[in-house]
Amino acid sequence: MHELAIAQRLIETATAAFPSTTLGHVTALKVQLGVLAGLSKDELIFGFSVVSAGTPFAGATLKIEELPAVIYCLQCNKNYVLADMALLYCPVCETANVQLTQGKELTIQSIEISDGTPHA
Repeated sequence: MHELAIAQRLIETATAAFPSTTLGHVTALKVQLGVLAGLSKDELIFGFSVVSAGTPFAGATLKIEELPAVIYCLQCNKNYVLADMALLYCPVCETANVQLTQGKELTIQSIEISDGTPHA
């Protein structure tokens, strides 16, 4: 389950960006996850809950926005959302001359912080 290691890395990366003088506690970490990133959303959420213990993210929610796979067709000069992830070809002209432009990312979008004390 490499999602545990990925969740740990998310916390480390977010903590590095987190001002040490910030008061309050983290309530949520928002990320974008591409459908082709090779990660299980449920396992990432579980891993986050495990590795966040003892960090400023303890008790916080991992909010995941799932992003579809998007290709750019070099023949049509247009972007298309892929309905079938197994087939990397243009759904209009059916060429395989495409570039994947979205779908493999895992990006931290924001950190939600409460100005109060943590809720048990």
